[in-house]
Amino acid sequence: MQLRLVPTLALTAVALVAAVGLLPGAAGAKAAKAGPAAATSPSPAPSPTATPEPLDKAVPRLEARLKTDPNDKAAMTELAADYLQINRPDLAAGLTQKLLTAGTKTAQVYYFDGLAQGGLGHQKESLASLEQAANLEPTNPGVLGTLTNVYLQTNRPADAERIAKRALTFNKDDKNAYMAYGQVLATEGKYDLARQQFEGAAKIDPKDPRPVLMEAQTYSSQNAVALAAQLFDRAVAIDPTNVEALVGKARVAASQHNVKDAMATYEQIFTLQVDPTDKVAVIDQEAILYANEKMDTEAAAAYQRAIAQFPNVMSGHTAYGEYLLAKSDKAGAEREFIAGAGSNRDQVDALARLGQLYAGQNQIPKAIEQFKRVTEIAQNDPRAHLLLGASYSANKQFDKARDEYKASYNLQHTPDALLGLGQADLQVRNYTECSQVYDALDKGAPDLSRQNPAILYGLGQCYQGAKQPDKAKAAYQKLLSYVPPKSQAATQIKSLIDAIDRQQKPAPKKAPVKKA
Repeated sequence: MQLRLVPTLALTAVALVAAVGLLPGAAGAKAAKAGPAAATSPSPAPSPTATPEPLDKAVPRLEARLKTDPNDKAAMTELAADYLQINRPDLAAGLTQKLLTAGTKTAQVYYFDGLAQGGLGHQKESLASLEQAANLEPTNPGVLGTLTNVYLQTNRPADAERIAKRALTFNKDDKNAYMAYGQVLATEGKYDLARQQFEGAAKIDPKDPRPVLMEAQTYSSQNAVALAAQLFDRAVAIDPTNVEALVGKARVAASQHNVKDAMATYEQIFTLQVDPTDKVAVIDQEAILYANEKMDTEAAAAYQRAIAQFPNVMSGHTAYGEYLLAKSDKAGAEREFIAGAGSNRDQVDALARLGQLYAGQNQIPKAIEQFKRVTEIAQNDPRAHLLLGASYSANKQFDKARDEYKASYNLQHTPDALLGLGQADLQVRNYTECSQVYDALDKGAPDLSRQNPAILYGLGQCYQGAKQPDKAKAAYQKLLSYVPPKSQAATQIKSLIDAIDRQQKPAPKKAPVKKA
């Protein structure tokens, strides 16, 4: 193991390129409809009861009602539900928090708050509210189903299985309870037991393709393509317009290099789409299929077809740019990403990809320009600020990097943001905050310290800068235990410890001068 005793920037230009893939974009969200079929949800996180009137009328009516009486708890609860339905968890959370603070601690309010906090990415708060809702209504299938999903998302399969079992015990006629329990079992790799649950759900409602799709996914996970194909066909037979079933069918054909059948299915999906963005997403899938089969002429033609038929859908340019980049045509990729960003430069996906391209070419000022624009569009996206902070760090603008890392961390408490903040603090000699940050990283994520020795090195440097040599020495000694005893890194660390010891060693007393 070779230890570099120079603090590594949180995201170098190369790491920055890889990190761009974390950014969500409008195009990516749309493409999911016709893209890979992820594990099917047993039921969309149980949503609030639909309002009997259209939301575009219900929301203004309830908002007006609250202006008249700001303490109308019934109106607040109903409006929170409506805000969730229009994908405004921020507004819903404001209402649910007000209700809880005022003492309205019902299962319904806790449930809505859990959904809202989850929509904002606040997993800890979401889980706490959903657990409260489950405590108040311990047999409610909707609450238990949502809580099960959150436990799975937070990597707590044992808790997920416990809650899913409870839901099924008290709701034996509820197909969603069977699917939720099956999903937990599938996550744990207990595929045979999972399939039993999915078949149980299918028996309750033979016209619902979802349990069949979930069963198909278990076979896909085991690479049993033929069995998965049979179930996708079964799901299509139940509902010929089910896009997820058709996508599964197309992907199975593609995995078997059956281009003809895969393309026929994708064209079937294409005809079912109404939104132009979704139609472009399907064409892009066709292009990816051609590209994977080394049919480059057909792949390029498909991308160009999407752009020609739907010139106002910028994601077509972005997808084509990614293809050109994969073919090492960086100039063509840059052209398409710029086009994909739109005349107002407001398409997050294209801007992020353009920033990725520039970072990979070490054109950091240009990368900064793109990621700065991303933060302007997606102000509440912690990853956008993280990428801009990394770009500033790579350009040695550590004061600006510090602000962006802090903004990212305030939005989502990730180790990456904290690591970047600590490294930027060290560079600008903000030793007090720097030592606090590195210490929090070391204590909160000890495995990360083992994987990234720059954390303990940075901690030692910060303590030295803060004139705390004993703590600096302790950090270096801990770091020393992580490296091979006779390595160059060990030698360097020992020299740092010896230097501290020499500085702390009291000066020898001078011998008294003898009088003549």
